[in-house]
Amino acid sequence: MSRQFDLASDLEQLSRDHAIEAARAGAKRETPAPTGTCPWCEEAAPVGATFCTAECAGDWQEHHARVGRAARISGAK
Repeated sequence: MSRQFDLASDLEQLSRDHAIEAARAGAKRETPAPTGTCPWCEEAAPVGATFCTAECAGDWQEHHARVGRAARISGAK
């Protein structure tokens, strides 16, 4: 009987892992991937960094938060 419980548990875990993987694959990335250019001011960004400075990162995040709130208020999202 314990073998059946183990198989059921394994199947449940596999199902959960697939659901998490699917959710991550379909999730919209909040912050752009590092490209070497700051997406806010278009200056050169350090290697491996998305933004050139913490100030640009904060400005970008504030702007996108405002845009998201406006979209939710208007019913667009």
